[in-house]
Amino acid sequence: MEHDETRGSDLVRTALAYFTCDGNLSRTASALYVHVNTLYQRMDRISVLLGPRWRHGDHALQVHLALTMRRTAG
Repeated sequence: MEHDETRGSDLVRTALAYFTCDGNLSRTASALYVHVNTLYQRMDRISVLLGPRWRHGDHALQVHLALTMRRTAG
């Protein structure tokens, strides 16, 4: 979230869309109205920030819950 605020990127929205689309990259790119290569670049940036396992198992659950809580909190 801090990365998005300081750099004007859209990584939080990208991660939320990824989880909403059940991890399907093609659907995620379509939902975000971006080219799939743009999505891959964003996913790589998220992996650099959160670590390579952010999309797997308990890590994915923690990230998804944190983003969902932030969104619902306003």
